[in-house]
Amino acid sequence: GGSPLATREPARSKSLIRSLQARGRHIRGLFSALEGNARVIVVTEGVAAISFQWYGTYLPLYMLALGVTKVQIGVLASVLIATKLLSTLVGGYLADRMGRKRVLVVFDILCWGVPMFLYAIAQNPIYFFAGRLINGLVYVVMPSFECLFVEDVPVERRPAVFGALQFLQAVARLFAPLAGLLVAWLGIVTAGRALMAICMVSSITIAIVRQFTMHETTMGRERMSAVAGVPVWALLREATTTLRNAVRDRRLRTILVVRNLGMFVTTMWTTYSAIYLTDAQGVGLAESSVAILPSVSALATIAVILLAAERLTSARVYGNLIVGQVLWLVAALVYVLSPARTIWFVVLWAVVSALR
Repeated sequence: GGSPLATREPARSKSLIRSLQARGRHIRGLFSALEGNARVIVVTEGVAAISFQWYGTYLPLYMLALGVTKVQIGVLASVLIATKLLSTLVGGYLADRMGRKRVLVVFDILCWGVPMFLYAIAQNPIYFFAGRLINGLVYVVMPSFECLFVEDVPVERRPAVFGALQFLQAVARLFAPLAGLLVAWLGIVTAGRALMAICMVSSITIAIVRQFTMHETTMGRERMSAVAGVPVWALLREATTTLRNAVRDRRLRTILVVRNLGMFVTTMWTTYSAIYLTDAQGVGLAESSVAILPSVSALATIAVILLAAERLTSARVYGNLIVGQVLWLVAALVYVLSPARTIWFVVLWAVVSALR
């Protein structure tokens, strides 16, 4: 008879093939769930993520190069957070009054196009202050964005839809080194102006595309009909009652607190991470090399989605959130302990943070 090893090898090969086929089905499932508004949003967000990654990576360094101090950059970040908090409060009202689609299109053009233009022509901190004030108003669109994204999507398909969005956003980050090459070629100021202008054109173009390819959701039309003719004060009272009930609910209260803390941490992190990486008292990397990290992170994210797509189910949401948060904390520790003038610890941070 044949050797036991020779017998086991075909079995292992068949097992590997079955495993790859199963993962392939899970990946196809992510994108087969896309239709209607969800498909438009996933595709346009994936395209937008290319220029927005460039903008997010280099805006702090661009501001520094134009004479904005590190303290002023922190103040500007606080202005952005405060404006976002205020604009969030009226987002639901406007979504019901104007419609989800109209709010998304109008405020995306206003709150991304105008700030990016101001950043592109900036000469001093006043330009950035005005841009931050307007940009923070973009949180008006968050209720509309999320409603358009999921309202007409069956509950069982929603994790797959979000997985597809994450996948395309990760693919977009693979283009991040192009911004680094532009910085190395033109310098941070000229390249920064070009990156802000590209982001402006991208955001306005995508808003226009959404205007002609998306439709108002069924619930959105119902809400618009329901609130037509209702006084503003009555809607505000309804919103206040809803918020009060949400605060009284322990689970919703926890979600609200965690989400606001997450927004604060994310804003602070994105504001100062590039500065820390390039500052002589920090890691001390070249400005152009910072753009490598989003691509490293993207590769890790894509690998996780491909290898663990079956975890993107409603039944595993809670466990996924806990594991993701632990990985983020580990990544942050690696980041803080990164020795000066070495990129390898930072690359490890990019990989671990992407695993979440």
